[in-house]
Amino acid sequence: MIVLKDIGKFQELPEIAMHIYKGELSSLQAAIDNGWNIEEGIALSKHTTLSPLDLALVAQQFDVVKLLVEHGVNLNVRQNPAFLSAVRYCKENVVRYLVEHGAEMDKLNHIGSGAYQQAYYGNKANIPLIQELGLDIKSYAGPVLRQAVSNRDYKTLIYLLQQGADINYNKPDMVYPYEATPLTVAARKGSMDMVAFLVENGADVTLAEKDGERPYTIAISNKQTEMADYLKALEPADFHNAENKKQALKSYKLPHELASFLKGDKLRLELAPNGYAIRYIDFFAWMDTIEMKAGRQKLLRLSADIDNYSSLQLVWNPRSKLLGCYDVEHKTYADLCHFSEFVAKPADYLIRFMEGEL
Repeated sequence: MIVLKDIGKFQELPEIAMHIYKGELSSLQAAIDNGWNIEEGIALSKHTTLSPLDLALVAQQFDVVKLLVEHGVNLNVRQNPAFLSAVRYCKENVVRYLVEHGAEMDKLNHIGSGAYQQAYYGNKANIPLIQELGLDIKSYAGPVLRQAVSNRDYKTLIYLLQQGADINYNKPDMVYPYEATPLTVAARKGSMDMVAFLVENGADVTLAEKDGERPYTIAISNKQTEMADYLKALEPADFHNAENKKQALKSYKLPHELASFLKGDKLRLELAPNGYAIRYIDFFAWMDTIEMKAGRQKLLRLSADIDNYSSLQLVWNPRSKLLGCYDVEHKTYADLCHFSEFVAKPADYLIRFMEGEL
């Protein structure tokens, strides 16, 4: 059995791949002399193809890497730069060698991942090396800082902060398309100690995600009372001023019945037994409702939590003057009904939305 790191396990490899895997330089040189295309990918299985250089890096065959470089292999293939594979799989000597021979450090792979991310998921010891070689941590390590928060990886987090990484990094990527900050990630994880650590190190408690969620509202949604109280005390007083909220919501023209419900002390709707196992809906208090957009549509988020369906959000649509439902995961929206109609049969309307009937 041949094991190639996180690439996979193989009973056997094609002949040229075996020469690379075993570091058989004379066989590889003979193949080059006979016209072997060192840029052409090698199919290792039905679903796995690696370039000769990538295979050499994964197998940590430094002499093979040198042979390929000496024969002019492209180190900066678009969406597959050699530097990224090197910092993920190799030791310092290989990384330095590639940079010395023209490997560019600031390129991304096909999923938008950069050098610091690849080192983090592979060989973390290369993170300081990447900075030493000239790729600025402040500019490029934000995604790693955010992931370190998610992983509760204090060692990496502290190092990155000491080197100047942005504690409020919130650029979207495939994992966090909604512009999460490290602090909102920590809040979603329910990690009070991480939230406090980030705040103590300068995290901005007011910075909201794309859909308007702040660390405080996330804590409310997750029923993290201690965290919510802690974050609320750190937010500007204006955020929790009733007159300011009244002005902010003026354009939404909430019906009296809905506004009264949100201002009351019974913010949970219990649902009758249903095929989707939705037992309840928890609503935000009136003061904590969130202004958001679905595409270009202006909405007011009302639900803090829909049991078993965290991607669904009940909203108020000021244009149609109806309750609506937004599916965050699939980015779909539909009007549901008037508030009084929803309260009478909440499960019916949610199920009709999920089954595409609305």
